[in-house]
Amino acid sequence: MSPVGKKSKNNKFNIYIVEDHNDVLQYIYKEVGSRRLNFSNLTMIHFDSHPDLGIPDINADDVFKKDTLIDSLSIENWIIPAVYAGHISNLVWIKSFWSTQIPNGKYDITIGKDLKTDRIRCDCRESYFTSDNMYSPNQNLTNKKTLNLIVCDFDEIVKNNNEFLENILKNIDQKSLILDIDLDFFSTQDPFKQFFKTNEEYEIFKKVYLTSFKVDKTDPDFDLKYENYKNEKKDKLENIYNFLSTENNNSDNMEGLDLLKQIFVENKIDFELLHSYGSGMDESGLPHHVNNNEDLINMMSNFQIFFQKYFLNLSIQPGIVTIARSSLDDYCPPSQVDFIESETLNILKNNFQNNLNNVNQNY
Repeated sequence: MSPVGKKSKNNKFNIYIVEDHNDVLQYIYKEVGSRRLNFSNLTMIHFDSHPDLGIPDINADDVFKKDTLIDSLSIENWIIPAVYAGHISNLVWIKSFWSTQIPNGKYDITIGKDLKTDRIRCDCRESYFTSDNMYSPNQNLTNKKTLNLIVCDFDEIVKNNNEFLENILKNIDQKSLILDIDLDFFSTQDPFKQFFKTNEEYEIFKKVYLTSFKVDKTDPDFDLKYENYKNEKKDKLENIYNFLSTENNNSDNMEGLDLLKQIFVENKIDFELLHSYGSGMDESGLPHHVNNNEDLINMMSNFQIFFQKYFLNLSIQPGIVTIARSSLDDYCPPSQVDFIESETLNILKNNFQNNLNNVNQNY
């Protein structure tokens, strides 16, 4: 990540709290439009149990049509469009130990318009991107943007100074910094587990849908093998859909499919919803770790330590804070979300009390 330039005088900033995480993007754009945030080269510090780096299935050019874009977004795919639009360049995903979707490390990811499909794609070969058809070779992309992605564990950066994160913050202008917090960062559920009566049933579902792509990222034939994988996966998903959605009793000997159909019928499961989730599932799956009250309080203490270490000690403050509750869709436990929100706001107010403008609860 390159330095943003000379730091400006600190200004008061707004906090926006929403329910669905994708709704924060309209408030980020609002702050860009009012020039409280810079238009480009934005850095986002992203506290979340999930990367949210999916890609919506829209024409790449629709990213520049605000209403069309906002209507197409969901909770897992709202960041990449802002990268492709030229706003966000740097993302620091700070995750808890239970989140394993993308390994810790630094990634330079090219985002662009795929020449074959006119969809947004990226050239990162991590399974998070290849499993959900988000990968495309760099040479097949146009209108390219670069996302500098840093993935790090919360406990590690609280315990030990993270020199790279410190360097980012030391060189950043307030109007270039977005602080984004999903409350499921502190305690999270896999909401799809609730559709099944037992863990065994859920494992059957995952075994049927999961299609692994285990090819070395440096393999010279990676792209060819990935194309073959995509075609095979497409055929498999079509067979699953046709079998589960009709009276067809021929499962083509796909292991577990007959049993899964029985589970769907007996549990009266929303087939379309589960099929959509299963179609993009990767090996890590969705994290599920519900903290007890003691663990929540300990996390909040570490959250305060984080701000002391990386914000107050460096005299840093964000240009905007966005918060997602993520409780109506059960990612953040509904029984805990109000407590987590209250504690999070208290920490933010204690650290930035003289520089807060408005707290907007838009849910």
